[in-house]
Amino acid sequence: MNPLKRTLTAIGYNDVLKASLLSVVVRILGAFAGFAATFNIALSLGVEESGYYFLAFSLISILAALSQLGMENMLVRFVGTDHAQGSSVLVKAVFASGVFSFLTAFILFISSSFLANNIFHKPDLEPVLAAMSLGVVGLALLTLCANALQGLHRVVASIFILNISVNLLLILAVLSGFVLKADTLARFYSVAAIFTAVTGMALFWRFKPKVPTAAVPWNVIWASCLPLWAVMIMSQMVQWSGQFIAGAYVSSELVAQLAVAQRTAMLASFVLIAVNLVVAPRFAALHRQGDMAGLESLAILSVKLIGVLALPVIGVMLIFPSWLMGLFGEGFAGGSQLLQILAVGQFINAITGSVGYLLIMSGHERDMRNVTLISGSTALILTWLLTIGFGATGNAVGTAIAVATQNLLAVYFVKKRLGFNTLAVWR
Repeated sequence: MNPLKRTLTAIGYNDVLKASLLSVVVRILGAFAGFAATFNIALSLGVEESGYYFLAFSLISILAALSQLGMENMLVRFVGTDHAQGSSVLVKAVFASGVFSFLTAFILFISSSFLANNIFHKPDLEPVLAAMSLGVVGLALLTLCANALQGLHRVVASIFILNISVNLLLILAVLSGFVLKADTLARFYSVAAIFTAVTGMALFWRFKPKVPTAAVPWNVIWASCLPLWAVMIMSQMVQWSGQFIAGAYVSSELVAQLAVAQRTAMLASFVLIAVNLVVAPRFAALHRQGDMAGLESLAILSVKLIGVLALPVIGVMLIFPSWLMGLFGEGFAGGSQLLQILAVGQFINAITGSVGYLLIMSGHERDMRNVTLISGSTALILTWLLTIGFGATGNAVGTAIAVATQNLLAVYFVKKRLGFNTLAVWR
């Protein structure tokens, strides 16, 4: 057997391929659920009301990332390498994040009037922010549970908790005909997110191996998660700060167009996320074993899978943007150019592969922290300046540049620390 075949056999090539394809299929369902939720919300609430809802959700997403305390990727690493320790880490993560997220939600609730009137200059946003405040708790905790399930290699359960459950409940709420305003839907989102978090915790304890729990000291947890805290916060800034900034400078209608365009563009990333769910715990295990050849082979394989499956989706967005945006109803077709710009950013995201997880799972959290500090700052400053100068179009350009910057910098650090280039897919 030649060296390449030995390496692929060692990393479980067939298992990775099968698991990745299963993950892609399930992630397609998750992406469809997200798309369907956005579609139904946009159609039912209209451009203005959906603009308020999506703006509130972008703020909730950033605050939930802050409330996770950097523990989400740490959970994948601990659970993926030692199930006994993973249980202890999850309990402590849920406790710490639960307390922090509840305090954050309370502050958002009491400051919703100030934010709506003095920051966003949209008085009708106040009840939406107040109603969605508890969603900070639900989103933070369900994300932790989904990542713990990922560490157990329970890909289907992880994707269900992270991407399907809440969106499915939102679709049912909208189709029921009782949700006609953004604040009502925001309140329902909070309930759905908390319910999903509880379900995720129950699934983890159902699936975890029956092994004695090995306690992990708090100092070990904080040493691992604090560098990742900045990573997650700034990653969320790259993803959502565009809408957050747009809310202060453009109309609710344009915020809705940006939100729908970004959610549509992010459909291309479902393949990346699906493959990450499979390979991230394997990255951690291979690095722990010192198998650098296996790590490189798995990384290149993942890039090839992502490229083959994601590029056709991005092509449709670039060629038929007006048709895609028009599906969401009257007033959204004007955002076709926004979709094309954001799709270019997702193209860079796809072709660079799982570089962020490579750094985190190989113990280079500080490098990933530096990458996201640079890209997150770029997102905030560039998007703010371009929004002031060029409105919604400038906002989309700033977001796309920030996404590309984050991934290309991560490629550089993977090459520097691990010795291989994920863009060299011909290897």
